[in-house]
Amino acid sequence: MNYDYIIVGAGIGGLSAGLNLAFNNKKVLILEKNSLPGGVVTTFKRGRFEFDVALYDLLNYGNDKHIGSLKRLFKKFDLQIDTLPINYNIRINSIDEKYDDVIKGEIDDWVLKLEELHSGSMAAFRGMLPILKEIHEGLKALKKGRTDIEKNFPNLIKYLDVSTVDALKDLGIPFDTINILGHCWVDIGSPLNKLNFIDFAEYMYKFIFKRPVALYEKNISLVLKLAKRYQELGGKIYYRACVKEINDVDNKKEIVLTDGTKYYTKEVICNLSERFAYKNLISTSNLNAYQKENARTLSMNGVVVYLGLNKSYQDLKLYNYRYYKFQTLNSKNNIKYMSNLNHHTWQAIVPNIVNNDASPKNTTILILKTLYTKDAWNEVNKFNYYEMKEKIANNLIEEFEETFGIDIKEYIEEMEIATPITFSKYVNSINGSLFGPMRLGYDNSINRLLSYDEEKMPSISFVGGASIFGNGVDNAFYSGYFVTEKLLEEERRDYNG
Repeated sequence: MNYDYIIVGAGIGGLSAGLNLAFNNKKVLILEKNSLPGGVVTTFKRGRFEFDVALYDLLNYGNDKHIGSLKRLFKKFDLQIDTLPINYNIRINSIDEKYDDVIKGEIDDWVLKLEELHSGSMAAFRGMLPILKEIHEGLKALKKGRTDIEKNFPNLIKYLDVSTVDALKDLGIPFDTINILGHCWVDIGSPLNKLNFIDFAEYMYKFIFKRPVALYEKNISLVLKLAKRYQELGGKIYYRACVKEINDVDNKKEIVLTDGTKYYTKEVICNLSERFAYKNLISTSNLNAYQKENARTLSMNGVVVYLGLNKSYQDLKLYNYRYYKFQTLNSKNNIKYMSNLNHHTWQAIVPNIVNNDASPKNTTILILKTLYTKDAWNEVNKFNYYEMKEKIANNLIEEFEETFGIDIKEYIEEMEIATPITFSKYVNSINGSLFGPMRLGYDNSINRLLSYDEEKMPSISFVGGASIFGNGVDNAFYSGYFVTEKLLEEERRDYNG
């Protein structure tokens, strides 16, 4: 059977790519090895609880005043979702800084707290906002292929290869402010001294102006809506269709399933990492792909503890969607501490805050997550695996209770512990990495964007969290749209001669 495009994997990036191609009347097939779409955006059940494997914020969805690209694309594809703003509770039990206070709420509250901690923070913060907006607009122009970047967006050029720490110092941002604004990068393992300022600026622009939101439903509901709309537009999706090989045959790509079924297409789109695809599926070698993947730095792996509590979140006095505990907000130092299995940086998520149907009535789901550098997990082996993961989970529970003064242990009805081994086994995550390759040093988003056309292989593209824009639902979804728009433009050029 021949198709215009075949997509391997029905993750967020694959579904987005399929939506855009089907929307443009292309003959598209998605092949998914599991019985449900979504990749890591899926669920599992324990007892009467259904847990979202990955709990995501939508960073680039936006609001009525500042519409994000995700919301704009959902409108284009006639997709309806409900969202709610999320709030935070951050506590720092610092061992090398002067404060151990609590930062709560929206970014506006943070700025007030910053001013209290360091006089002058508010003015410096406000002075940074036009720079963030200019860089955001410059990146949009770059994605559209405009050539007037240097003239109209000088700060994009100025900070092109500058680290976040150096750029913020140049902008007069106090050190305390830098640390607090950078807390989210500690969460994914990117130290600010190695993070390119362009990536930081784009994230902060979205965070400040568009404000993170969460789904007012389970994440799997979003995935099922994407798959349903794709099929309504004429796209096909086959589940339990595990791809075994991708071969070159007579100027076409041949897709071979494990049951021997064969499909043919002019272009394959993989919702997989290049490393996995070239190692396991693609018959032709690609030295450049191996070199690029090997040059990238994998994000941290970690342990996620899923708890089903037999008491409501109101009765438990859980009032925030996210809780953070940091050993220090100095990202460079904190990530050093995270090379130890017993470090004290973690986060907790309470999905019931935004979704009343997250769990049965008068119950609560609480998710605890802690991250490690890749070397930390080397302490765990097949002999101490079960003992170590139980110990880590119990430490997280006890620290959460102690840090926020909330009793949860006596109300635990169900508990599941996912480790790097779990994520490697079920989602093909290299070394259990939770976020794919980090954007560090030269391998930042703008250099990935500038080199995209040069590095693109004939007849095969990559989308999803491990591709051009990095991890996160927003980036994964946009990658599918961006890549297929490039392919459609190429089609139009070829047609017009």
